[in-house]
Amino acid sequence: MMIKPDWLNRQNIRISLDARPLLAAGQHPLDCVISETGSFGSGEIYEIITPFFPAPMIEKFSARGFNSFTEQDSEGAFRTFFCKV
Repeated sequence: MMIKPDWLNRQNIRISLDARPLLAAGQHPLDCVISETGSFGSGEIYEIITPFFPAPMIEKFSARGFNSFTEQDSEGAFRTFFCKV
């Protein structure tokens, strides 16, 4: 179990996207997330909910200057938080 980082303050979540319906329809949310985070300022958080651990997305956003943290909820969904550094 990973320890929640200090930067993860849920009051700083600017956008939350449940990507499960998109993924079920065969759509990939990456372009949408990149577009929506383009204007994020330091400390703002994007939350995405997926049915799996989104490793490629985490790598992509790390390269774009975001910290990330993922937790699995009681229903098995993965909640990944991206915070603009």
